[in-house]
Amino acid sequence: MTKAVNLRSAPEPICEIPKEMFTVGRGVYEGRLNLLRERMQDAGLDFVVIYADKEHGANFSYLTGFSPRFEEGLLIVAPAGTPKVLLGTENLCMANYAAIELEAVHFPSFGLIGQPRKGAKSLPTILKEAGIAPGMTVGTVGWKYFTEDDGCPADSIEIPHYLAEALIDAVGDAGNVQNITHFFMSPVDGFRTRLEAEQILAYEYIACLVSKSMLDLMNAVEVGVSEMALARSMQNMGLPLSCHQMVSVGDKARFGLTSPSARQAQLGDFITTAFGIEGALSCRAAYIAHSEKDVPAENWLEDIAIPYFSTAVEWLESVGIGAEGGPIYAMVEERLPQSKYGWELNPGHMIAADEWVSTPFMSGSNVKLQSGNYIQFDLIISPKDPYFGADFEDGIVIADQALRDEIKELSPKAWQRFQRRREYIDKVLGIELKEEILPMSDLLGYYRPFLLDKKTIFTLR
Repeated sequence: MTKAVNLRSAPEPICEIPKEMFTVGRGVYEGRLNLLRERMQDAGLDFVVIYADKEHGANFSYLTGFSPRFEEGLLIVAPAGTPKVLLGTENLCMANYAAIELEAVHFPSFGLIGQPRKGAKSLPTILKEAGIAPGMTVGTVGWKYFTEDDGCPADSIEIPHYLAEALIDAVGDAGNVQNITHFFMSPVDGFRTRLEAEQILAYEYIACLVSKSMLDLMNAVEVGVSEMALARSMQNMGLPLSCHQMVSVGDKARFGLTSPSARQAQLGDFITTAFGIEGALSCRAAYIAHSEKDVPAENWLEDIAIPYFSTAVEWLESVGIGAEGGPIYAMVEERLPQSKYGWELNPGHMIAADEWVSTPFMSGSNVKLQSGNYIQFDLIISPKDPYFGADFEDGIVIADQALRDEIKELSPKAWQRFQRRREYIDKVLGIELKEEILPMSDLLGYYRPFLLDKKTIFTLR
């Protein structure tokens, strides 16, 4: 049964930045390397090579603890021994700060154009010295795998062509070089879609940073403030971002991916904003208004915002261990038909160091949610002019009893924060999460449709 959504005055949630950030230890990274080698053996792979650049470094850093800056990188993993990592001149020293033992190989062609190349070994020589030989089978990992819906063969390789060609030449047969990115990113059994307790705790700190920034931004909204001034609220403490900062007001808000500008907020403008650090992202979209009287479009609250929030609540109350992605997708389509509300992407996805890993929320999907999944409520609606949509995005972790116990033992303080969030979501917002749901964000479920009214929010109470 659909619950009634109310507008009422309520206290904002506590948003705090913990004094200490949990660090993922070397043992976790070594365990990941062992998992990869076990799956390599099961799949009959002799080597795995993992490519990275600044935009696509999450699979690489999952094993190494870093991703290359300015340049590219290539991690070569054999069934045993120390992995080799090819790095450009500027990143070569990063191997000394890796989370696992690595053998650094200088490959200056990964560097920027015009930088010295002389005296370096060629790529074929490096691959041969690594042990890659004719007749072997090599798995490649980049940032994407394919299905028949992509219009290309499912085994297509997305890493740079010259690297793929060098690997094919090394093994002597194109069929022996395979895209295995699904090992890392599949919503069914991808390594990175089931987080360890230590990784959850590290990301929880980042979610605190992101949610505090988003609440500060919402509280800074006023008529006449510029997008750039609002973006000052976004504090990452030097941690790497998962996407560029986004703030847009007025008609510009229809193009939500744009960066902040000097444009100033006016009464009745719509605003959309998102802030992501590697490990968490928060987004809000609402009106710069005191009430619906300031909104140019009639009945926005009843026709757009309330149905959106109600759907979000059902999503939050539906996810849990064993829930399938397809029925949740169907629920969203039934409540917010795409033909009216204009959403084009999936209603949620996996999140990690990269903002979008993969998603179980597809039409007809029978992918079941599992303990360790870190998922983002992310439903972007785009109704037709004159309407704007409504949006809030934050993440949750699904944790069975064993994982919850481990988190509690590793960090009692973080566990208290999880419980504080659950209590606010239940007692103030009226959203009933399943016991296995751990809210990563202090803002989960918190939505103010009119940002000049700092007290009034949507609740089910």
